Amino acid sequence: MSRALDASILRRCGAALRTLAHPDRLRIVETLESGPRTVGELTESLGRAQATVSQHLMRLRAHGLLRATRQGRVVRYAIAQPGCLSILGCIRTHFAKAR
Repeated sequence: MSRALDASILRRCGAALRTLAHPDRLRIVETLESGPRTVGELTESLGRAQATVSQHLMRLRAHGLLRATRQGRVVRYAIAQPGCLSILGCIRTHFAKAR
């Protein structure tokens, strides 16, 4: 028999999943899987405008999924919640299969 999750956990989980439910945000997490990146590196990788990438990063940080570390004038973004990688693993396992 499974244990029911606390309502506050379900609310936090729902908020995190809604935040991740954008293809560009998932691509950002996927890119950061191999290590921290700057906004410029993410912009180039995603092929999106810097303003767009910055907005996505802001949302991911606001939900505690990413962290930013300043090194002089450069800010590097990294995954703060390893659970994001588990979600990517589920996507790869269940949704990336050839149909």
